[in-house]
Amino acid sequence: MRFLKSFIDGGYGGAGEIEQDFCEYSDVFGKQPVLISCDLNFNDTLPNKAYPCCVKVQMDVLIKEGLPTLVAESEHSYISAVCAALSKHIGGIFVGQGIIGSSATAFLMFYIPERMAGVSKKMLNEVFMGSFRRVETSVTMDPEGLQYKKYLYPNAVQFKKSENTKLLRQLKMYGDDGNLPRPIKFNLIFSTKNEALEFYSESMTKQFVFVDLIPEPAPEGMVLPRFRLIITRTLPFNVELLERVDKYLLDLCEKYNAEYRSLETDILE
Repeated sequence: MRFLKSFIDGGYGGAGEIEQDFCEYSDVFGKQPVLISCDLNFNDTLPNKAYPCCVKVQMDVLIKEGLPTLVAESEHSYISAVCAALSKHIGGIFVGQGIIGSSATAFLMFYIPERMAGVSKKMLNEVFMGSFRRVETSVTMDPEGLQYKKYLYPNAVQFKKSENTKLLRQLKMYGDDGNLPRPIKFNLIFSTKNEALEFYSESMTKQFVFVDLIPEPAPEGMVLPRFRLIITRTLPFNVELLERVDKYLLDLCEKYNAEYRSLETDILE
């Protein structure tokens, strides 16, 4: 499914200041699978004094047969119309949505100026007047973005999975479906060489192989250099399998005070 992007002109308080960057990933809410689209860059604006009020709209949707996490094609125009109407009536920023296939519902989330909070309920009622679908709305003061973080913003593993999904799409554009095992390199950043070597020693138990350990310039405002450890493991580029690998590496990074920066692989023809 092609997720909705922004229906709001002007972005985060000025054209070109911050571009929206949507990622897509799956999650589970109350044992129900949910497909999430989230504008990652909204997190960088928090706390957001210009748009401190969260508007959450939950509605019934028609689900695509055989694909319980995707909205039916006939629903695309309906959801687009809802977003356009909301942006026209209440203004603000569209920050994401979720599709809960098993209960045939979707939710949309906006952040709006405080001056609109008092009248937004009335405007929302006007937007949905006469709708034959069940629609529930809520408006809360939330300058810290707690609703956004709770329902939309991915955790570290989900973010990696979203990035891997994007990379797999790129591989498929060149005829590589990811099924064949290939070397996958993982880049990790450490404060000390000893931590990097200890990390590698432990990762060897999971069949990771050493590639290189490279000094990197100190980050801005710091004096001591960092060290980039490159390790590799031969795997299919399978998103579900890589999710387990990423979780292992992220847990190990927490133990050794490291940053899991990225992974990379080559195209197999």
